[in-house]
Amino acid sequence: MKTISFLIFSILCLSLSCKKDEKTPSIESSIIIGNDAFNTYPNDHVIISDVSISGDNLQIGFGSSGCDGKSWIIELVGSADILYSDPPQRQIRLSLKNNEDCLAAFGKTMTFNLKPSRISSGEIILNLAGWSSPIKYKY
Repeated sequence: MKTISFLIFSILCLSLSCKKDEKTPSIESSIIIGNDAFNTYPNDHVIISDVSISGDNLQIGFGSSGCDGKSWIIELVGSADILYSDPPQRQIRLSLKNNEDCLAAFGKTMTFNLKPSRISSGEIILNLAGWSSPIKYKY
């Protein structure tokens, strides 16, 4: 009986001491709109794995090679040009500056505020480079 009690107690202690691996988005920043930013901000290789929109926020899961990803500079940039369709469309991309020279791969999730991308129509399609589906943003 002592063996069973000890085993149950050990399992309980181990389960309480384990950390949950939760994905927590990085500090939120806003999309930068402008042709200069869209055309000249860094464009290092990035692989987008997940995109979701909630209210005025776009959450992007992505990865790239590096040592630990802590020195990456990441911005969401959008073209000032609007494609006048129904609804209107804007080209956007994830700008990554990656100076890390390691062969490991790391992933991050970041959340970006989309309010600066609004136009008067109340809805816009965002075409994210590297993502196959258009993103419908209603506001």
